[in-house]
Amino acid sequence: MKEIELKGLKETIYYEKVLNQMPLYMWKNERVKGVYSALCVHYGSIDQEFKLNGKNKYYKVPSGIAHFIEHLNFYESDGSTATDFYAKYGSEVNAFTTFDYTCYHLYATNAIKENVNHLLDFVLTPNFNKKMVNKEKNIIIEELSMDQDLPDTKFFYTHYKNLFHKYKYSEFITGTKEDVESTTIEDIELVYDNFYHPKNMFMVVTGNIDPYDMAKLVEENLKKKKLPAYKNPKPKKYREDSKIVNAYTELEGNVENAKVKISVKTPLSVFKNVDEVELRLMFSLIMNSNFGPTSDLKEDLMEKGLINYMGANRSFIGDYLIMTVTIETKYPKDVIKEIKEQFKKLEMTEENLRRKVNSNIATLVLMFDDIMNVNSTIQDEVLTYGNVVDNLKEHLENITLEEINKVIKKVDIKNMAVTVLNPKKTK
Repeated sequence: MKEIELKGLKETIYYEKVLNQMPLYMWKNERVKGVYSALCVHYGSIDQEFKLNGKNKYYKVPSGIAHFIEHLNFYESDGSTATDFYAKYGSEVNAFTTFDYTCYHLYATNAIKENVNHLLDFVLTPNFNKKMVNKEKNIIIEELSMDQDLPDTKFFYTHYKNLFHKYKYSEFITGTKEDVESTTIEDIELVYDNFYHPKNMFMVVTGNIDPYDMAKLVEENLKKKKLPAYKNPKPKKYREDSKIVNAYTELEGNVENAKVKISVKTPLSVFKNVDEVELRLMFSLIMNSNFGPTSDLKEDLMEKGLINYMGANRSFIGDYLIMTVTIETKYPKDVIKEIKEQFKKLEMTEENLRRKVNSNIATLVLMFDDIMNVNSTIQDEVLTYGNVVDNLKEHLENITLEEINKVIKKVDIKNMAVTVLNPKKTK
């Protein structure tokens, strides 16, 4: 077992590649009683086309398959559900599907061995049949019909449609009604058999555990599984145009005030020779400094009564950096103008940089008070970098104002998409 020392944080992540197949990451905290376990699959809603064993043939499945399988996986062979099993122990189990991966997670305070064993069992033991698939279609269609009619959902996906030409991030994670109706048991089995394999998964366990005992438990469980041969599935990669699709779009919804998303799309190729971890940290700092809770712009807009809410984030999607500001306002035109002006003059002072860095380090240290936050952070790092970052604190401390200014100059603010969700007009 490998012990990954997190430099400057006095914390250790334990790592084991179980049976030389599934990565297992663990963090021990004896101050708590509970254990949080996450079993994650490298398969998300965007993975609709893929090839196997290095062959050129692409298989295509309907959108929403990842979410469909998440639903089906909770059914047990005896007609009960995994939720029923965990209710006996007072444990909490759930799952979620994102664009990029699917995660089954569990929180338990007792019978840890039984709880974790069953997490591996119900996720890695398919009980699909045609009748079950057809029955679940109605449940999923009802769920998505309610969600996709929500103004915020339309707002979110419309904005992504304005940003991306070929990337599948503009498509509903659940798929559409037509996607669900067209899904077959053969589609389900094709995806499950090829992606739900320990070699395409990873597990994160945080809380009051003995890492060596946990690794042994997981190993013994996987040894009992009769798994199909791994076919090394490779989702299709799309070449996305560097330009946005639409610069400005308006839609209406049942909202009290207008909501606005403003995003700048920048190819990652312009940031050559910049450390990947530090690039992500720098743009978090930049967005926070210019549009965050204590930014001069937000305070000014709040003081003038122009906004009710403003949030900012950066995301790395495929080969692109997306910098996004989201606002709620009665005066969208005025606020859009202000946000655009701030994007033109992105800035950072030495004093602000040091303050933001120190704040981030404090947050990093305090994160280890919460086993769920630690678990989620490990998941993010494994998905982003393929492993745990053991020197995140050092990366933060190494960032300089000169480096910040260099990356700011690489941002092309002309490549900006604005989406406005207006209140419905009264007749």
